[in-house]
Amino acid sequence: MQLLNTYKTCMVKKVLSISTCFFVLLNTYCRASDETIFLDSANAAYLKGHYAESIQYYEKIISLGYESPEVYFNLGNAYYKTNEIGLSILNYERAKKLSPKDEDINFNLQLTNQRTVDKIEPEPKLFLDEWWIGIKNMHSEKTWSIRSMIFFILSFIFLGIFLTTGNKTSKLFSFWLTITFILLSSATFIIAKSKYNEMINHKTAIILSSSTEVRNIPSEGGVKLFILHEGAKIYAPEINGDWVKIELTPEKVGWVKGASVEFI
Repeated sequence: MQLLNTYKTCMVKKVLSISTCFFVLLNTYCRASDETIFLDSANAAYLKGHYAESIQYYEKIISLGYESPEVYFNLGNAYYKTNEIGLSILNYERAKKLSPKDEDINFNLQLTNQRTVDKIEPEPKLFLDEWWIGIKNMHSEKTWSIRSMIFFILSFIFLGIFLTTGNKTSKLFSFWLTITFILLSSATFIIAKSKYNEMINHKTAIILSSSTEVRNIPSEGGVKLFILHEGAKIYAPEINGDWVKIELTPEKVGWVKGASVEFI
């Protein structure tokens, strides 16, 4: 009887486990189906010139947790068509984060930035900083990660050849290839980690209000320093309650209402 009860318990656990897996897979399939349906609907609405409708569908796709440069790019285009410059720039910037070298994204972003009131020139960077940023932006975080893994696997393959071969030439050749791929794996891992940190550390934002006052302290009672307008891209390193600290240059630092900005 005890064995029978144990068997029944195991069977119940197995059925529950299988049911759980089934519902997880079903939920994943349904979400993927929803994303496909919304994407088709968004694209169809955009092509018909129903831009407000397409925006709703693209936003729904993103709310489901699906992100891609194409979706953000299309959403940026739809907002541009409805003359919402701030939201257009925000989504182009998000698309650029995922695909920094995409020519269409960069072109549309540059074109839209020409319609902003505030022409904020970025601070000049040192040569090494420019070089480092250029290397990071050659590929997305995902691409750098994949390359790092490939180099890591290759280093193990040549390490295996080095340890097993008896040929001196092959041994020397595999030794240096092992060292080379270890270095390449380490370098690409560092780049991928840096790109990932950029993506999760949201310290740049876009002004979405038509205009917002920048004050010297995070309070309505603070002194008004200057005004920023819709579409301005700002560096925002700190949040204090309902206020966000912004830094345009070392001299232009202040606080704006958090409701007026959206982080990239």
